Amino acid sequence: MPGRLNTIIIVPHSQARFIKFSFSTRSLMAGASVLAVAVILSVIAIAYSGNAVSRRADVQRLQAENQELTEVNRDLSRTISEVQARLDDFEERTARLALAAGMQGDATGIVGTTGPGAQVGSGGLYNRLPDGPESLKLQGSWIKQQLDMVDRKLAETGDVLSSTPTMAPAVGVLTDGYGSRNDPITGRRAFHRGLDISARRGTPVHAPADGVVVFAGRNGGLGKTIRISHGFGFTTLYGHLHEMSVELGDEIHRGDLIGSVGNTGRSTGSHLHYEVHEDGKAKDPLYFILDRF
Repeated sequence: MPGRLNTIIIVPHSQARFIKFSFSTRSLMAGASVLAVAVILSVIAIAYSGNAVSRRADVQRLQAENQELTEVNRDLSRTISEVQARLDDFEERTARLALAAGMQGDATGIVGTTGPGAQVGSGGLYNRLPDGPESLKLQGSWIKQQLDMVDRKLAETGDVLSSTPTMAPAVGVLTDGYGSRNDPITGRRAFHRGLDISARRGTPVHAPADGVVVFAGRNGGLGKTIRISHGFGFTTLYGHLHEMSVELGDEIHRGDLIGSVGNTGRSTGSHLHYEVHEDGKAKDPLYFILDRF
């Protein structure tokens, strides 16, 4: 049975002739199908084109970000290298300070130059890690620890130096030294535990180091006597004084006036008897005096 025909007549108003189209239902269905497929394909093409554009934009953005990260990494590597060089310099300076402070170690035995486990002072081992932020953090902490130790050691050394009787207590003539001698009064051999410094009565007597007065008064044959505790095992004694300018418990500093030369007690003339004790034992004062004799 032949297919059913469909007719469309178009009658223009401007002319008497008309236009007629005839087509079968099958042809209409076929054309509609073709049109539908074309529309679908167009939609797919448009969507694909949009995705392609979006992907291209993403690729360009990722490329830009990658370039930026590359530059950041380059700058970070340069910064790490600079910081590493600074820290290495600080390590060397720390080692030199440790030497100056009398701590264990040497100027070349620093971490990073002689291999893992090099040691400065006694603060423990520091093993260098591969260069990176964590390595720099560890290295910085280690250097700070070492510098704190050096600082404490230098402070302690300064305290020791301040407490060491390195200055002559009076200006005068050294008439008798430390050791065995003939006693000037009895004529017998006796051990002299200090120095005799002859000077005019009233000649100033100064403290040779920082300390605290632990005795100020008469002391038998030594007459008017002052004893000073300097810490770190050092004490000094000053006998035959004419006057005492300090009292028990006074804190004094190196160079402070503590009294004057005299002739009190068992003495044959105006002079200062001066003793230095270290850890309770008498020592030769000349071993400590740096400015005279």
